[in-house]
Amino acid sequence: MKGNDNNKLRLRKQRLLARAALKRAGNVKFKPVTSAKWVNVSRAWNGVLLVQIEHDNIRGVTPEMMRWWFENLGRTTTWNGIDFSGPEITFYHLWHHRDHIKVIPLTSGPNGEPNHGFFPGAKSMIQEQFNDFHDKVHHTMLTTRLDGREFTFLIKQFGMTVGRITHTYSSTEDGISFYAETEIGSKIPVFGWLLNWFVIPWVYSKKTAEHWIRHNIEETGRTEDVLPPLYAARDTFI
Repeated sequence: MKGNDNNKLRLRKQRLLARAALKRAGNVKFKPVTSAKWVNVSRAWNGVLLVQIEHDNIRGVTPEMMRWWFENLGRTTTWNGIDFSGPEITFYHLWHHRDHIKVIPLTSGPNGEPNHGFFPGAKSMIQEQFNDFHDKVHHTMLTTRLDGREFTFLIKQFGMTVGRITHTYSSTEDGISFYAETEIGSKIPVFGWLLNWFVIPWVYSKKTAEHWIRHNIEETGRTEDVLPPLYAARDTFI
């Protein structure tokens, strides 16, 4: 129990430090759900749930910056909203100070490449809560692609692939366009379809999808506030 209490205290501290840095930078407010250009939630005949979001453009960010962000999402920084003289906080909490818990690199790349967040062929764990008190996420992800155009990973549970999340991005006049697509469900014939219709809806329903849409819009919108100063100091991260 004491260890759990300590974890809660550390999480609270990280969230408050991240919020303080964002407030100091004048960017504590999230983008609203209405900022998205287009959203859609649908379920296929086999029970797979599809959630699609065409985000507002991420201003002041390039595709290469976006790739670097995902590659380093497990790192920490001393950015305090103005300079780099503050206390240590995680990139992940700066991205969403209210909902994020942690991202943990679990394995290195296929050839031993270091994994500081996500890396093609490597596994990472994500822990977060949608809108702080709703659905909890605690899953292992296998990154299948991460480059200057796309970041895709598979969601693994009980040795099975139970979902896929794809992010695509490209240059625009003011930054980048950003599209996120989530598939929840198994594509294994018969067994997977039964799982999709009768088990997964208890874990990830259309209501959960609505919570995820809000969360994803908030964290994606936050990118333009925190990524430019961190990327400018990228040579200082070892």
